[in-house]
Amino acid sequence: MEKVQLSLEEWQRLAEVTPEERESALKLLRRWVSWQIIYRGFSLDYGPFSRAALGGDADDIISNECEEALFCGEWHWKPSCKLSTQLINIAKSKMGHIIEDYYERGQPEHTLTSDQSFSEEMETNLALADQWKFEANMRDMGYEIARKAVKGHPDLEAYLDAMYKLDNYYGIASLLNTDVKTVLKLEKKLLNLLAKV
Repeated sequence: MEKVQLSLEEWQRLAEVTPEERESALKLLRRWVSWQIIYRGFSLDYGPFSRAALGGDADDIISNECEEALFCGEWHWKPSCKLSTQLINIAKSKMGHIIEDYYERGQPEHTLTSDQSFSEEMETNLALADQWKFEANMRDMGYEIARKAVKGHPDLEAYLDAMYKLDNYYGIASLLNTDVKTVLKLEKKLLNLLAKV
């Protein structure tokens, strides 16, 4: 992962998380990780999320790594994103890398639970890894694409900055010191510009 430079505001938000908020978010994260592993057809006995591959319980290891990654400043955490949602985004990326690393190491045992061939299973799992990593980075990628498209349009640049901080019309209007009607016009202008790009 590329080096991340957190702002003072981001460090402050991390420091203000209460132990109760942190524990609640981690509990949701563990449930999400466990559900995704089971829902996607992985086994905890063999394969990329097994104890043998990870050195412990997948939900504990992945959750702990996500918590450490966020609170050690390896990921940006935007004000509009709930703590649990941010941890899940990090988990998507980490789980995608776990699958890729598992197959790249060349040590996967045969993990079939259906009539699927090993190469089909590997292809399916690697596609899922790509999907998870894409979902984890999609918002930031979309923002960067939009930032390049609106360069030289100060009103749209301000709108994008406000939208990145707060993801609702009233919040954006408040940040821009305007009304919702103007925000809707800016949104339409942005979408028209992006359609041309």
